[in-house]
Amino acid sequence: MSFGKQYFFLAGLCVFFLFACATTPTGTNAWLDTPVHHVNNGNTLLKSGKIDDALREFNRAIELDPNFSSAYVGLSLVYGLKGDDETSAVYLKKAVDLLKEAQKQ
Repeated sequence: MSFGKQYFFLAGLCVFFLFACATTPTGTNAWLDTPVHHVNNGNTLLKSGKIDDALREFNRAIELDPNFSSAYVGLSLVYGLKGDDETSAVYLKKAVDLLKEAQKQ
């Protein structure tokens, strides 16, 4: 093999290994970023005693769907466990109102 062919082969081999070692982009897991998923996570976190983490999950569920009543029930539980009964009642009322509105439709 001539020097030019060896050089070309070696360069190609180096490029192949560079691309082989590159990380693969993961993309988004859109199915994980749903209100149902966040409420389920929040409930699991509540059972584990991680109240602040559960609060974050329930709030994310509401960001994704402001009419998702289960998220408001979760927030009501969180604030009830924190001893803030007034805020807990507000969120529980919001959940009940959303359920009543959904029944009318």
